[in-house]
Parts: sequence; C-alpha cells; structure tokens
Amino acid sequence: MSGSAPGVGTGGAPEAPPLAAGWTAASNRAVAAVVLGYAAVAWTWREHLHPERGMDWLLAGIWTFMTLLLAWNLELRRDLRLAAIGLAGGAVIEWWGTTSELWRYFTAERPPVWILPAWPVAALTIHRMPLLLGRAWPGLWRLGGLYWALLPAFVLAMMRFSWGSVSVPSTWVVFTIMGAVVALGRDRHRDVAIFLAGCALGVFLEYWGTSRRVWIYHTGQTPPVEAALAHGFASVAFARVEELFLRGLARGRARRAPVTA
Repeated sequence: MSGSAPGVGTGGAPEAPPLAAGWTAASNRAVAAVVLGYAAVAWTWREHLHPERGMDWLLAGIWTFMTLLLAWNLELRRDLRLAAIGLAGGAVIEWWGTTSELWRYFTAERPPVWILPAWPVAALTIHRMPLLLGRAWPGLWRLGGLYWALLPAFVLAMMRFSWGSVSVPSTWVVFTIMGAVVALGRDRHRDVAIFLAGCALGVFLEYWGTSRRVWIYHTGQTPPVEAALAHGFASVAFARVEELFLRGLARGRARRAPVTA
C-alpha cells in the first residue's frame, strides 16, 4: 500500500499500524508544521477573530482531532499528493457553492481564501479515519454492498438540494463530476468506508460552521443533512482522483519500461 491512499486497490481492509507505531518523530514534526500553518492563517485573517468571546471548545476539539489524526500513520509522498488533491477539490467545491449562492460566508467572499486550507486537512483526516475505526470494527471494510444504495442516493439528494441553481454553469459541472465519481467506482468497500467516515466528521464541521453563522446555506438549516453527507462524497471523489492519477502513472511507467527479449 505504500504510496497510495488507504484502501486503494486492496479489495478489503488495508493493514493499519498499531496506534503507537503509527506515531513517529515525523508525526511530531507534522503537528508542529500544521500548527504553524494554523497560526499563519489566524494571523493573516486576524480581523475575523474575536478572542474576547472566549474559547470555542467545539472548534478546538475538531481541530485537535484532525491534527492528531493527520499526523498518525504519516507517509509524506502519499499525504502531500492527497493534500494537493483536497486543496484543488475544495477550491472547486467552494467556487461552486458560493457562485451558485447555495451557501455564503459571513465575509461575503466567493469563496474566502481562508477556508481553503481546511480542505486538505479534512481530506487527510477522513482518509485516516477508516484505518482507525477499522481496528475496532473490521466490518467497516466489508460494506461495499451498500455502494449503489448510498452514493447514488446522495447524488440525487444533492441534486434536489441544489436544483434552484440549475441555471448556473458551475452546478452542471458539479453534477457531471458527481455522476463520474459514482460510475467509475472500483473499490466499493474502500469508497463506502471513506464515505461513512467523511459523513461522521462532516456532522461536526457543518454544525460548527452553521451554528456560528460562519457560513449559511440557502435553506437556513443548522446544518442541512446534505451538507454533512457531502464531506463523505467529496472524500470519495478525492480518492477517485488519486486512484486515476496512480493508474495513469503506472501506465506511463509501463510504456517507458525497456522491452526485454
């Protein structure tokens, strides 16, 4: 599994290191680097912070969990690749949602730059979660039979949720992407595990953002169910992009390999 996302091409549960073995000196360096990144974002956009309101314990808990899990089972090449995919994918999602006015931020930016770094952190966290949860519940990696019930149902629900923006070109771009993500699925056990993990984290992320009015959906819900589930589907989409990239890389290497008699 070296160099690939958890579960890619495994056809079942991937091997996860023991909890202690998954934490190395590189994990400590990763935590330090990520915390410095948080500090840089906070300082750059400090005008949006209100320390006089006291500690937001829900936000602190979410980011502590994501940071620690991100640093566990670290593999630099794989993680940088997935982080880059998460950043690019998050930018597309935020572009769609804010230009179609499905949601808006309190700063009225379309989208705000400060939200984009959250996407690679969430992508790495969600792809670690099935490895961690699978240690306690190995059956998490045997739910591929639910693929055609869960993912197409989510796509239909999201299309209904966003149908008011159907005249906006970005909405059709996203509809097309969602259809391709579902149609191209091969490792369905992996996809369902990632989808469920992303949904679980999405509940907390979306409740925090909507309850604090950091972002507001067109339905005014705190939060809409579709928004929480969208984190799971987005994580599957990121895994799909990585999978296609790795296949293309393997084909390229095969074509360049010397032919032996």
